[in-house]
Amino acid sequence: MSDHDPRDLIVIALSGVQRYITESQTTADLRAASQIVAHLASEAVDHLKKDHGAEMVFPSTGVQGGEEAKDGIPNRVVALIPAGQGAIAAKATKELLENTWGEWVEEVFCEELETPGWPVIQWVSVPLGSRTYAQAWELAQRSLAERKNIRDFSQPGHVSEELCMLSPRWRAVNKENVPSRAPEHWKDEQLAVANWVKRLWGRDADGDQRFPSTNAIASLPYRRAVLTLWENVPGVPELVQRLHDAAKKLGRDPIRETPTPGLPQQPSGDHPDWLRRRGSRWIYPETWHVDALAREYSETLAAADELKTDPSFIRTVRSGERAARELMELMVAEGVAPPSPHLAVLAHDVDSMGKYLSGMGEGQDGTRLDLSRGHEEHSKVSARLARTATLQRAAVEDAGGVVVYAGGDDLLALVPAESALEAARACREAGDPGLPHASDGLLFFHHGSSLQRALNSAHELLEEAKEIDGKNGLGVGYIRSSGSNAKCVLPWAGRETQGPSSVQSSPVDSLELFVPSASHPRARLSPRLLSDLLAQRNHLDGGPESATQDQYEVLRYDVARRVMKKLVLRHTSLTPGSGGTNEHSAQNDKAEKEAFAEQVTESLIRMAPEQKLIDENAVRIALFLRQEAR
Repeated sequence: MSDHDPRDLIVIALSGVQRYITESQTTADLRAASQIVAHLASEAVDHLKKDHGAEMVFPSTGVQGGEEAKDGIPNRVVALIPAGQGAIAAKATKELLENTWGEWVEEVFCEELETPGWPVIQWVSVPLGSRTYAQAWELAQRSLAERKNIRDFSQPGHVSEELCMLSPRWRAVNKENVPSRAPEHWKDEQLAVANWVKRLWGRDADGDQRFPSTNAIASLPYRRAVLTLWENVPGVPELVQRLHDAAKKLGRDPIRETPTPGLPQQPSGDHPDWLRRRGSRWIYPETWHVDALAREYSETLAAADELKTDPSFIRTVRSGERAARELMELMVAEGVAPPSPHLAVLAHDVDSMGKYLSGMGEGQDGTRLDLSRGHEEHSKVSARLARTATLQRAAVEDAGGVVVYAGGDDLLALVPAESALEAARACREAGDPGLPHASDGLLFFHHGSSLQRALNSAHELLEEAKEIDGKNGLGVGYIRSSGSNAKCVLPWAGRETQGPSSVQSSPVDSLELFVPSASHPRARLSPRLLSDLLAQRNHLDGGPESATQDQYEVLRYDVARRVMKKLVLRHTSLTPGSGGTNEHSAQNDKAEKEAFAEQVTESLIRMAPEQKLIDENAVRIALFLRQEAR
């Protein structure tokens, strides 16, 4: 583009997108919110190209077709419009998107209803005239930032409805106006209009969701192992059949699921198909709880109280629990870990993207954009982002996860616990070297915990990762079902440490040691290791910063390291192997414990801050991974 281009640069942004997406109760809500945003963006692209002769900058190629392409469309659309038509095109696009949303609302409620505060569509138009593209881009970004500081308020009159349980800034729809096609077990949920559209998006008349649930994702590695061993291990088909029969006797399952991606398609048959689609929660012995299931399969509390004393109901629940436990014991005997109750939210975001797009920031390869060449520079970036999104989607799916959205510069996914760190690393490696580094937030949580809390925590970890020097960090944490939690932030970049290994190593590399499937699968660490390390911290690290220099007898580094390794070795055990208990096997076990303790000691030191040997939260995360990421 020349310095005197007779066109207008327009930017159309959908604001509040992350908030709308994370205000989700189920994975289906989460997916639907992402698709709603993507469909609005794709509508904007199609309209600008077809009706206003736009040349797209972001996304440069428009919609390629198919659901996956629409998932990656950004919530900001940038285009060049014939001179003098920019404001007209942007305003018309905003009206189109508002009308499109209104049609979706009317389709759900069979009437027109207002949704103040969603969608929020903002736009700016900058005539290029004698400006360079770089000058126009800078002005557009500054103008859009100023526009976002001006809020359009729509103050409804007094209403008596309760607040929405997902978005308390909105009022919930009263029971008389709940959409008629909502399944019965949803009718009592207090949702605002915008969230009812989200809830019913992409569901069929029976309310089937089109996205795996949290327990389906958490249990995927275990169910994959069950299906893999189906024809080779006697007893597996019979135990799954017992599970299926017990679940069927309870009644019509109110929780309906789509088949989980990443599971083998063989063997075929009713029971394997049930395990792929409906069996995800039933393989957990703790699911088979009399009181909880009585409430779930009853319309009222009185009916639940009666059902939980029914001998036939109790026998069915006990039968299901025994089948789940016996299946788990059989799989453990075959070397398969019990089903993990945890999964992870992965939030990935390229660092300083705005600075990079302005030509002020560098890519990983040290290059900068030269905006004097015109909008083609940004179009190339858009194409690289599209390719990155495709590679990252494949990386997540290879790790057994499912993508909520992937735009190249950002990604949100849900991943089984055992492959979460693997997925985070693979998404980084899929990034284009011409783009800046990225930071990540990784939050492990129990499949029965609040999804909304997990999403918010993952994004908080991502923000903390971006606050370290140079960004390019990983914020990782966990929330157990009890509510106990921990978090730490580690740099992806390597650094040298003291000790036998002087090569550069990323603290994240060290964290990956604690994933059993990645290293020393037989090794276990006692949770008591943490308390013993903390008891010795004053001698290892010198106590709190407020302590005087001579207050604690701080051990020399080599001595302190030996003390740490001795404590690690004391709290290391090995699960039984297949080699028996002969002398040779005992020697091998001793060597394996020694090797594991050495690596754990080195890894804990690498994860600690400079001049320290212990980071309490990093140790908590390491122990959690060794216990739960299996």
